[in-house]
Amino acid sequence: MRRTGFLLRIPVILFFVWGCGPWEGGLPENVVARINQEQVALEDFDREFREQILEPGKEVTGKSLGDLKKAYLDQMVERKILVQEARRTGITVSPEELNQAIAEIRKDYSEREFGERIGSKGMTLEGWKVRLEEKLLAEKMMRNASHFRGKIDDKEALLYYEAHRASFQLPQGVRVRQIVVADGEEAIQLLKRLKKGERFEKLASEKSLGPEKVNGGDLGYFSPGERPPEFDTVFAMDVGAISEVIKSPYGYHIFKLEEKTESRQVPFEEAQAGILLELGRMKGDVEYREWLRGLREKSKVVINKKLLYS
Repeated sequence: MRRTGFLLRIPVILFFVWGCGPWEGGLPENVVARINQEQVALEDFDREFREQILEPGKEVTGKSLGDLKKAYLDQMVERKILVQEARRTGITVSPEELNQAIAEIRKDYSEREFGERIGSKGMTLEGWKVRLEEKLLAEKMMRNASHFRGKIDDKEALLYYEAHRASFQLPQGVRVRQIVVADGEEAIQLLKRLKKGERFEKLASEKSLGPEKVNGGDLGYFSPGERPPEFDTVFAMDVGAISEVIKSPYGYHIFKLEEKTESRQVPFEEAQAGILLELGRMKGDVEYREWLRGLREKSKVVINKKLLYS
């Protein structure tokens, strides 16, 4: 299987430069954008846009194409800003890191395939390496900024718990084994053998048609509504009990209830650590987005809108 890493994608937070950035003229006729002192040639943008966004054999025109170009240029602008900030603060990608990333991508391709892949994108090997290094640098800058971890106190955590009590309600759960066969008479005979004391796991492994037969028919845990309606009978069973034969669209089933947990409210003390972690992550994400937005606002971005849509 080919790795999508060849496409040099990078996750970004979109700020929609056309809503907050200047649409100014004064750019060379072949330049679609300038981010501070760095220019993006239309040829480079189009090549990367086609490679990253447009699906082979799928034609996109009109407003849809324009929207895609707007969104992708915003991603490119943000990536450039991250790279520039990384360089300004002394963050670098070492030759060893670059070579390791190249080796990871190239391992899925023969020498010929790799060369053809790059050539098909209208790029040279050196040009591709430059783009890869830029991607790695932007990712490193994002990781370096990941120190944003919002501080949440116990009072905030408790307020969140009280406002979302339903989210901390665990439903009833059961762990069940099954034997499923295609013939009703066979199921009846298997049930008789079980009632005589034969081990459920052994018969499930030998006779059941379900893929879970390799685990002695163990279906694992599930809650009401997560399985077909015919399975709901197990919720009224006692632990260790074996059901009668039950017909479903999938065949004839025999169930054994292995474990049962009743619905319960998770107490705050039990949920507290997870709440603190999740709220801290959410608050940190907001702080990170604000930091990134600040970088964007400090940058001088000029977009050649006419050229972009030409």
